Amino acid sequence: MGGLRIEICEGAAPAAAVAVRMRVFVEEQGVSEAEEIDGLDPECVHFVAWQDDSAVGCARLRPLGRGRAKIERVAVLRERRTGGLGRQLMRAVEAEAARRALPDLRLHAQTAVLGFYAKLGWRAVGDEFDEAGIPHFAMERRLG
Repeated sequence: MGGLRIEICEGAAPAAAVAVRMRVFVEEQGVSEAEEIDGLDPECVHFVAWQDDSAVGCARLRPLGRGRAKIERVAVLRERRTGGLGRQLMRAVEAEAARRALPDLRLHAQTAVLGFYAKLGWRAVGDEFDEAGIPHFAMERRLG
């Protein structure tokens, strides 16, 4: 198996990222396609993780102004959720946020994966809430 590479682009979400999101969020988790495709992609920076010639993960970074940004649509294909791919993807997003002077980061983490984000230095804030029919917590991390 070849090495992992992460591509970064701005604007419309690459087809490979949308395909990963559809598999993970819509097919696997039951999120509606209308909710998944929320119209915010054009204002985001997109990340696609590739293993060999296959897209295996994705994320997006949405600048919010004043040095703040939100990491969204973090997804890794079920069969690739071991071996550190998610960690590498998150580190790539955080590095790009730092490069763009966006040190104040937020995300909405599914409750089931709070531990994953906590190990990466994120902390939960507030109470659990429902998003797309899935329990979540808001999380934050300050870079630097």
